[in-house]
Amino acid sequence: MKYLIVNADDFGMTPGINQAVIDGHTRGIITSATIMANMPAFDDAVNLARMHPCLGVGLHFNITQGAPLTHPSRIESLLNSDGLFHGTSTALARKALLGRLKKEDVIVELSSQIEKALGAGLRLTHIDSHKHAHALPLVSQAIIETIPQYGILSIRLPDERSADVSITGAPAVLKQRLVAGALSFLCRRIRPELGQVKTTDNFPAIARTGYWTRDWLMSLLDGLGDGTSELMCHPGYQDEQSSPVKTRLTRSRLSELELLTDPELKTHLAAREIQLVNFDFIFSKERK
Repeated sequence: MKYLIVNADDFGMTPGINQAVIDGHTRGIITSATIMANMPAFDDAVNLARMHPCLGVGLHFNITQGAPLTHPSRIESLLNSDGLFHGTSTALARKALLGRLKKEDVIVELSSQIEKALGAGLRLTHIDSHKHAHALPLVSQAIIETIPQYGILSIRLPDERSADVSITGAPAVLKQRLVAGALSFLCRRIRPELGQVKTTDNFPAIARTGYWTRDWLMSLLDGLGDGTSELMCHPGYQDEQSSPVKTRLTRSRLSELELLTDPELKTHLAAREIQLVNFDFIFSKERK
């Protein structure tokens, strides 16, 4: 059997993204979302999640953008001189490679973000991270050690084993290939360390982030592997809060939403006997 989790990242970043996630859930194939506990539209996302209990909600652990939930004096290795996260995954990776990132600091901020989400009444189904920060070994170790204490036993592993990146523009192709390859390399080292923490069998589409087309999406579904797969997506509507957020995904968010709500998608999935699930399914599958 084939089971597909369609997870929308960045839930809680802006009201426009929040509404797009819900529209993709109610009108399309989104089954899951990961919430950013330190972003300005967190409360709005929580309220929307409460109104849509069939949407699985996990934590989009964020140590790359914005301000921390923890007092800066307790997590200095994660922050710049302004007391904010460094802003890019590259800066975070550089700090980790230089041995200047402390696992204890990651655990403290992770706990703060988990506890804020749980305190808001959410039941977290799983963990992933903004800009795939948890692909860094030190960050993944902190997560694997910490989340079972909160009853969270699923994690995303962004391990795309076959990166089909037939997209126009050589620079875009090269960058996406490099990102997908580097993440896959790191994830293969993380996988043996998971212990009781579970993940999906397949994770396609990193190399296509920001470059979706209808033909590509249909082809991906046609070739989906057996077992559980997670399709990461970034739907969103442009709004006042999204304008200052620097991301190359701004232009692609609306087009992704349009594809995810294509009426033919569910028919396409049914014809290929692909069942839509969320991360709760991993628990039930493991317990059988």
